[in-house]
Amino acid sequence: MPFKFVYLGSTVDSTGYSNPDILRRIGLASSVMGQLDRVWRQNWLSLATKLKIYTTCVLAVGLHGAETWTLLKEDSHRLQAFHMTCQRRINGIRWNDLIT
Repeated sequence: MPFKFVYLGSTVDSTGYSNPDILRRIGLASSVMGQLDRVWRQNWLSLATKLKIYTTCVLAVGLHGAETWTLLKEDSHRLQAFHMTCQRRINGIRWNDLIT
């Protein structure tokens, strides 16, 4: 039976896998992205300002407690996919747009 405890708001498991906590954090960060949707659609805000807001609000929530994660290759890919999705959303690029 795996031993579990909470450290800095993250669930740490004796098996060393962090997948449930990573998925939870991606969900929380996605919720923050949704709350900031009106900000991303503002044309008068510069890209630099939007990226600072993203770094401050979304990445801070998504990566809280990341120092305790044991990353597997699939976890790293999942985090990178979420990051790219957020960047596309900030830039107003849809998944079916053709970008060279």
